[in-house]
Amino acid sequence: MSEKSLSDALGIDQGAEEALARADVRTPKELSEADPEALAMASGVPLDRIKEWQQRARRAGAPRRRNPVMTGWMVAVVGVLIAVGIGWMLVTIGTTKMETAEKIRRAADSKLELEMSFGASRAMDDLRPVRLAVHNRNWGEAATALAPIAAGVAFIKRVAPEGQQDSVVRAEEGLGELRRAIEDQSPEAIDRLTGLEVELARLAGEE
Repeated sequence: MSEKSLSDALGIDQGAEEALARADVRTPKELSEADPEALAMASGVPLDRIKEWQQRARRAGAPRRRNPVMTGWMVAVVGVLIAVGIGWMLVTIGTTKMETAEKIRRAADSKLELEMSFGASRAMDDLRPVRLAVHNRNWGEAATALAPIAAGVAFIKRVAPEGQQDSVVRAEEGLGELRRAIEDQSPEAIDRLTGLEVELARLAGEE
């Protein structure tokens, strides 16, 4: 409770304040805690006035009660604001992470496409001795010359981005058809070789 004088805190007149002081009651706290009947006898102040002052002292010293409805609304509003803030923060973090992941994915795809293009270009160069051997009907040499091309197609399959998988499958199929045509010593070997070359050129970005 407040330690103000009785006159300042409760508006008690000076004479009554002095009478209460003679009974060792000088503050609102002491007044509110005193036995009213004993204080009335000790100070000579009427009992009803002491009880009235005690009620005033207790009201003056008691903390203001908060409106439970207003308190509930304040808690709810604060809770909503906190939830919205946390949600916004999580969305922002999630969006940033997604953008970062997308940048990393694009960079990785770009690197893979470059490696795929290099592998396809090299495989096209390796087709030249195969073409020459097929043209000369040297089937054994042609079959042997397919080995680096098969290795090149396998490399392309490992590094090709997901969007290029269809072209890789066509290149694999073209290589298989060329190998069978060479094994069969078929005159279609030149056409199969040209078909494989077209697929490799597509993977190399030359079409």
